[in-house]
Amino acid sequence: MPETKAALINKLHNIIAAQGAVIPNNWEVICERPLSWCSIGTMRRFIQLAVEWLIRSLLPVYAISWLLALSITALIAMASGLVAASITLIGAFFLFELLLRLLLFVAYGREYRYAVFTYFLVDHPQYGSILRKNAKSKELSFRIFDIFLFPPNTGRVIDLEDNLKKRNTFTVNDLGFRGRSFDPNKKSAKLHIFCLGGSTTAGHSLNDDETYPHFLEIALRGRGFDVEVVNAGTHGWNSYKDFLRYKDEISGYGADVILLHQGWNEEFLWSSLSLGKKWRAKAVRNVREEHMLYSPPNRLLSSELFITKFLAIQAALKKFVFKRNMSFQNPRRWGVLLRREYIRAWLDNMLETARVAKEHNALVYAIDYPGLVSKDDSKHNRETYVQGSRLTPLFADYQATSKARISEALTLVSSAIPLVRADEDFSTAEGSERLPLFLDEIHLSGVGNERLANAIAARLAADPDFQARYKNSSKKSNVNMSDASTKEILDAAGKNSYRIERFVTERIESLEGKRVDTSDIPTERYTTF
Repeated sequence: MPETKAALINKLHNIIAAQGAVIPNNWEVICERPLSWCSIGTMRRFIQLAVEWLIRSLLPVYAISWLLALSITALIAMASGLVAASITLIGAFFLFELLLRLLLFVAYGREYRYAVFTYFLVDHPQYGSILRKNAKSKELSFRIFDIFLFPPNTGRVIDLEDNLKKRNTFTVNDLGFRGRSFDPNKKSAKLHIFCLGGSTTAGHSLNDDETYPHFLEIALRGRGFDVEVVNAGTHGWNSYKDFLRYKDEISGYGADVILLHQGWNEEFLWSSLSLGKKWRAKAVRNVREEHMLYSPPNRLLSSELFITKFLAIQAALKKFVFKRNMSFQNPRRWGVLLRREYIRAWLDNMLETARVAKEHNALVYAIDYPGLVSKDDSKHNRETYVQGSRLTPLFADYQATSKARISEALTLVSSAIPLVRADEDFSTAEGSERLPLFLDEIHLSGVGNERLANAIAARLAADPDFQARYKNSSKKSNVNMSDASTKEILDAAGKNSYRIERFVTERIESLEGKRVDTSDIPTERYTTF
């Protein structure tokens, strides 16, 4: 093979690999082929790699293309007038869109849009987003790139065979819940338990049988309780979406017990929306606004109609807004941990959920769960966690402080909603023994989820209200709230302890005036997805 061709292909190989895409296993074979390498299959692989690079580098390419188009338009305007120039601009816009779609079609086939947009997360008119009903990851014959369907650090797998092989087993039933189907009008067990939350509940980069709701059903049945546990978690959801779905849907399914695993996404929601400037309580966003643009509701910006426009907007917002704001070297990011609004909104949503549960005589429990790092870490353990994960020292400090705020908020609301302190069962797992329990700084591994489920099951089994409900000796809710107690909780919500307040204030002072490096953001959506 001529040296120039090999050099060109290998250069493209290195560029794409550096961007995080998984290169086909037979790349070396392709590079060794003679001139007949331009077969349809090989050319398609080449186009796939080129398109992967284009998707990740669209902003400069799009900008250069428009500079060229504007230059040509200016010449046409001088020669033929504004009408002809306007037609040229409109034509250029549609030409760019047509070319990109053509490349995507050649590279990925009819389902090319899923190379850009998620397949398993779809828009919902009421909740903003939801898991696609009746979706089964192992039965899809085309490429999908939803990050939570693959093991950690898999990257974008562009080879179809590898894409199919590397997917986790991810099943969504006909009601849009992860796991097996159930009849909403008929109980298959004595108690019906629903687990609400985001990706930590739904399961990030895990198989169906590695989530904590799956293990919880096994653990409770092992203790003699006839229960059915439903995984009602959805990636990226916050407490308001949980409240909406419980109020309008789950409450009608005869749910006996509701478990709330919330907190991480409340902080991320505030931070990712321009550090709170664009945050609004009780706002519902669609999939692209929530997971790709990190923007408030804006149907024009988030429209899928023109892919080139969308990708250009996404790249611009990520580069010039998201990454600059979200850096842990940015003192304004640390200022988020002094804000009370998002904590208050979270507890307000929890209390509203509890109020509806009380009306339906359901038991409600909030879960205090572990994070990889803690404010109580020893120096040695903290170094172990940083070295064994994607955390940086600043990132670790931020996560530990954010988790401390979550725990303080859960303790505050526990006067109204019973708190299951499952994190206590992780306190003895330190250093190198703790790392295997986590996939990243917040998401538990299958082993970690089993431990979490056992901790929850043990506490539920020992809880008098849970026991009474199971024995049918009581149909009352365990929610203990009044207008006065609710006001008292919300008035105190978000007030940091002296320890947290002082730590955050000192960290802000130490970062003031220093250059902000955005390279410390490890992935596009690093705390939830």
